[in-house]
Amino acid sequence: GEYVDAIAIIVIVIMNGCLGFFQERRAEKSLEALKKLSAPQATVLRDGEWVKIPARELVVGDIVKFSSGDRIGADVRLIDAKGLEIEESALTGESVPTAKSAVPLMNENAAIGDLHNMSFMGTLVTRGSGVGIVIATGMKTAMGQIANLLQEAETVTTPLQRRLEQLGKILIVVALLL
Repeated sequence: GEYVDAIAIIVIVIMNGCLGFFQERRAEKSLEALKKLSAPQATVLRDGEWVKIPARELVVGDIVKFSSGDRIGADVRLIDAKGLEIEESALTGESVPTAKSAVPLMNENAAIGDLHNMSFMGTLVTRGSGVGIVIATGMKTAMGQIANLLQEAETVTTPLQRRLEQLGKILIVVALLL
């Protein structure tokens, strides 16, 4: 009897530890994926010349240019676009690249997927080229706001976790009573 109880308690503790480990690992992988979306380099106009700088050094008001294969390093309002298409699936869920243009929007309350005159940090230029003005960097970007929401999100215990916790408590009480 005591051996069965001890084994049951050990199994429950191990399962609980495994669940916690895997959930923590999944959260770390999500944060790593968000970090990888940040562009390491950006081409910016400084002192009348185009220079490559680390994207983290971009500031609001910088004029940046990008072309096919570049990852956008900040939220940018387009001032020129030549056949520009950007893959925004991380933000919009769209499976195909979005055509972009420098034409001003008529609707001020447009959804993020309808902002054809904007490019967003972490998105990928799939075709064409463009020039734009940086309007947001870091945590103030659309991607940064998503990252902030992920960090602030409460962890919800699953029904399985609650039942395992209850079962563990019951087994502990039963083992102590024996």
